[in-house]
Amino acid sequence: MAVTKILSKKMRLNKLINYVINPDKTDDYVLTYFYNCPRDGAARQMKETKKRYSKTDGIQAFHIIQAFNPGEITPELAHEIANSFIKEHLSDFEVVLGTHVDRGHIHNHIILNSVSFMDGHKYHSTARSYYREIRAISDWLCREHGLSVIMETHGKAMSYAEYKLRKAGVYTMREMFDLDLEECIGTAYDLGSFYALMEAKGYEIAHTSKYPTFKPKEASHGFRAKHNGKSVTEDEILELIMNGMLLEVEEVAVRPREYVPYKAYGKQHGFRALVVSWMYVLGIIGQRKQTSYKVDYTELKRFERYKRDEEFLQKYGIDTEGQLDQKEAAINSEIERLTKSRIILNSKKKRKRRLYDALAALEYYSDAAKLYTEGETGFEDDYKAYAEAEKVLSGIDRDALAHEKAELYDGIAEVNKQLRQLRSELKIISDVREDIPHMDECLQEPAEPSKEQEDYYRYNEEEIN
Repeated sequence: MAVTKILSKKMRLNKLINYVINPDKTDDYVLTYFYNCPRDGAARQMKETKKRYSKTDGIQAFHIIQAFNPGEITPELAHEIANSFIKEHLSDFEVVLGTHVDRGHIHNHIILNSVSFMDGHKYHSTARSYYREIRAISDWLCREHGLSVIMETHGKAMSYAEYKLRKAGVYTMREMFDLDLEECIGTAYDLGSFYALMEAKGYEIAHTSKYPTFKPKEASHGFRAKHNGKSVTEDEILELIMNGMLLEVEEVAVRPREYVPYKAYGKQHGFRALVVSWMYVLGIIGQRKQTSYKVDYTELKRFERYKRDEEFLQKYGIDTEGQLDQKEAAINSEIERLTKSRIILNSKKKRKRRLYDALAALEYYSDAAKLYTEGETGFEDDYKAYAEAEKVLSGIDRDALAHEKAELYDGIAEVNKQLRQLRSELKIISDVREDIPHMDECLQEPAEPSKEQEDYYRYNEEEIN
């Protein structure tokens, strides 16, 4: 597995290059490479390039580090992979490479001039270019040589041709998020632990709608979790965690049905009798009967709404306007109670925010901190953040804190789930108030269908038969 990192440098070029080609680290210069610049005088030529294009200030060079797992790779192969990376990604720049073998893990150091010798354009490093170019190319080269990468795309290796075709989109921020999401769902045991794992990977989580969003540290916007191409709710994420799959939604086929007076259907009363009869007319429930009347075909488009009306009324046994008013009042009262409960939970989360953030940072920066302690350069800021988190958590039972955090997040998720359910029921109540008079009017003695309706039903009956 190759861990990659890029740093911008304003220090003297000759000092950077001397560090990279240090003979004590590169097997007495054997594992060094100079690309588009001479072995003697590389720093001088880079400076001349900057002067030629009047771009001598600011960032002088970029430092790319590529580190491999101990025991996974030979020095020669690591050096070959870095050579290929340079030719693929940095062909317009003057570059110096040194493969260091003085530590427990083999790692490459690549120094590139910040200004291109070809046309004078400056190299720009962003989170987007890191994922789409540096990390994408590094991972592809590792796969080509049979090495592991940080995360596979559903276990499928990428050919060079596929890489070329998808170069602009390989390992986008969205793809990296999807892979992190898959890993955390596979590891979590409930919603609280799932959110804690995602935070530990550097995501900020928002619950502004029924679809939670996750914003990476490097991104300007967040992403929704998706499964089979569709955004998923917290309930569906939990279903994935518990069962490894989403429950399939059964499709209901809609067929045109004939009119049957609702007073003659079953033992229902009031609102329920009305809605059930109308659903029978639409063909959502019941058996086909032979009569002369056919319902207006435009109503068929609303069958999902009517089905929700019927399920709600049956669930709570509502048949009158008074019962509907009582249910609405009870829901509003429960929403008020849950809202207060959520305020308390969020206040507790805010009070523990510093500890929870430190816990996430400890996990997020652990790999970089390990490299730094092994003597690797370029991870100073990451190690500083790791050390600060260690200081914050000094003397604290971290396992207990992680358990507390997961329970709190799970509690907040549960309250949000209940609030969404209650608000959806308020919407159904509003729909019922609108639909009941409409259904009652439609279920009176019907008029003869129009020619347009007859043509519609004739077509559908031919399709059905």
